[in-house]
Amino acid sequence: MYGRTAGLIMPSLSRTLSCCVLVVIALSGCAVSPAITTDAAPDADFAGFQTFSFLPSLSTDRAGYHTLVSQQLMFSTRRELEVRGIEFVADPAEADILVNFHVDVVQELRVRQVQDPFVGPSYWNHRRGRYSPWRAHSNWPGPATRTQVDQITRGRLNVDVIDQSLNMLLWEGVASKRLTQRTMNDLGPAMDDAVHEMFRQFPVEPIL
Repeated sequence: MYGRTAGLIMPSLSRTLSCCVLVVIALSGCAVSPAITTDAAPDADFAGFQTFSFLPSLSTDRAGYHTLVSQQLMFSTRRELEVRGIEFVADPAEADILVNFHVDVVQELRVRQVQDPFVGPSYWNHRRGRYSPWRAHSNWPGPATRTQVDQITRGRLNVDVIDQSLNMLLWEGVASKRLTQRTMNDLGPAMDDAVHEMFRQFPVEPIL
């Protein structure tokens, strides 16, 4: 009796585990990474920089204090620089490089031609799919299309790395991504992912 029950349970468990794997794969496929671009000063010696700090007044600050956006970006950037062996110092005047941020959210309009959905039989259905008209037939309907206008919210993040002694931009990372309402309600993970992805192109490789 036990053997028969076990035989029934094992295929069921196997099917359950297979479904779970498929769900995880599907959810992973839904995550869209931001578009990343970076640029660096051609003569900058990044290997010589040992310490970093943040610009005293970040572009993401408001009314003289660090916003939640600033705090998240400072946390994420500090992690990325420290794993590359660059040490954080609290006093910007003592740092080799300084970091600044800029965030922008814009509304874009996307205009495209889409095919109208099939809404039922028409007068021409007695021909459709059975034979074709001669060329330039005036009454043969083509696929019906319409103009669709969508409003898209797109976020853009800039991370600037500045030579403190020269007061000159050395490196910039830019991340751009379409934002859904779900992302807007919880920007922390999206910003953290963007910072991580752009620092994968930073001239200094992780050592930790």
